[in-house]
Amino acid sequence: MKRLFFLFTFISLFLSSMPIYAFEHGYETDSDLIYALARNDLAIYDSTDGDFRTYLSAFSGVVVVGSSGSWYEVKYEGDSGTRYGWVTKDDFSSDCLIYDGTEKQILANGTYYFRFYDLDNESEASLSSIEPTDIWANISLTCQITFLGDDTFQICRRDTGQYLMSDGLFRSDSSTSLWGSPSKAGTVRFIRKGNYYGIQDTSTNRYLGQNSAGLLAFTNQKEYAWRLNRTRKAIGSSNLRVFVQFDADWADVYYGSGKNPDPSTNNFCTSACGIFATMNAIYSLTGQYADPIKLADYAVQNHYRIEDNGTDSSYFKAAAKKFGYKYGFEYDGSGDSFTQLKEKLAAGDTVITYVPGHYAAIVDYDEKTKKYLFLDSHYLAKRGTSSFGDWVTEEDLTSGSLYAQMFYYYKAIDY
Repeated sequence: MKRLFFLFTFISLFLSSMPIYAFEHGYETDSDLIYALARNDLAIYDSTDGDFRTYLSAFSGVVVVGSSGSWYEVKYEGDSGTRYGWVTKDDFSSDCLIYDGTEKQILANGTYYFRFYDLDNESEASLSSIEPTDIWANISLTCQITFLGDDTFQICRRDTGQYLMSDGLFRSDSSTSLWGSPSKAGTVRFIRKGNYYGIQDTSTNRYLGQNSAGLLAFTNQKEYAWRLNRTRKAIGSSNLRVFVQFDADWADVYYGSGKNPDPSTNNFCTSACGIFATMNAIYSLTGQYADPIKLADYAVQNHYRIEDNGTDSSYFKAAAKKFGYKYGFEYDGSGDSFTQLKEKLAAGDTVITYVPGHYAAIVDYDEKTKKYLFLDSHYLAKRGTSSFGDWVTEEDLTSGSLYAQMFYYYKAIDY
C-alpha cells in the first residue's frame, strides 16, 4: 500500500543528514517524494519482513514514497508497470543517487520579452535554420510566465497586470481583448519549433498569433512562432535547479556513436559532465531547457567527445555558435581569474568551470556572503556537493576537489 506522507521538512532533514553534503544547498525541492537513480543493482523486498522480490537493475529510477524503521517504501517501473516495494535504508544510501525529479519545465518561471514573428507558414523543420536577419517581429510584449504543472503555464502582461485569457473564454465572451483579470486567466503550452516557440491554448489547441487584421489572436495556424528572451537570469528560488547526469530519464544514454561497447560506462551518467554543465549554464542564464541529447549528439558528431575521457573544452565555444540563437546565449570568453569571474557573474553571465576530472557550472555570486552558487551535475563525496546547488567560497574553489582551474563564460543575447 503506497503511503504519500512525507513532508518537506523530512526531505530537508534527509538531505542534510547525508554525510557527503558539505555545503549549504542552493535550493530545496518542494516535492514530498525522494527521487533517485540506482547506480548498482538494488534489492527490492515485498515487505519489511525481508521477503526478497527482485533486483532493480542499475540506472533504473526509484522514488521513495514512505518510511518504516530501517526501510523505505519505493515506487519503481517493473515489467508489468508501476510497482511498489521496500528497500533497506542502508542499501538506498549506498546504492542510490538523489536528484530533483520534479517535472522539467521547457521555460523557467520569470519575465520574458515576447516577439511574434510572421514566418509566412514556414515548416517546423525550416524554422531551425531561419536567421534573425531574415525575419521581422510585428508584435512584442513583456510578460511574466508561471508554471502550473503538466507542461502548462499562465502568461501575465507586465505593463497592465492582465492575464492572457483562454481562447474558449475569449470567443464565448466576444471580448475585444485577449487580456483579462486573474480569474479569467487561461493556460497555454510552449511548444519548441526550431529556434522559436509556438504558444498553444490548452482549451482549444489553437495557437497564439495574428488574425487577418494584424491583431493578436488565437488561430489555427500552428506554424506561428514566438521568440522569447529573459530579462534576468533564472536563478531565483522558484527557478533554480540542477539537471544531473544520473536522472533516470537519460542516465544510460550512450555518449558516443554506434553501439556502446560497455553499457556500464560511456553513458550520460558516467561521462557527460561537460554536456550537463553546458545545460545548467544555459538554463540558469536564459531559462530555456536545452535538450541534453541534442547537445551530446553535436559533441559526438563534431569530435568534441573524447572517448573514455569526457568532453573537450573547445566544445563550449562551439556549442554557443551552434545553439546560441536557439537558446538565447553566446560565448563570452574564458579565463582563470576570480576577479574576472566576479565581474562576469555580476554582469549577468553564467560559467562552466573545470575542477579536477569534472566540469560544473557557476551561476551566481553573493557579495554579502562572498560565496558562489555551484551547480554539480554529478555529486561525489570528495567534492561535498549535492544535486540541489551549493554555495561555496573562493577558498573552496582554490584547492582540493573543487579547485577551479578555468572558466568558460556564457552571456545572454537579445534580438
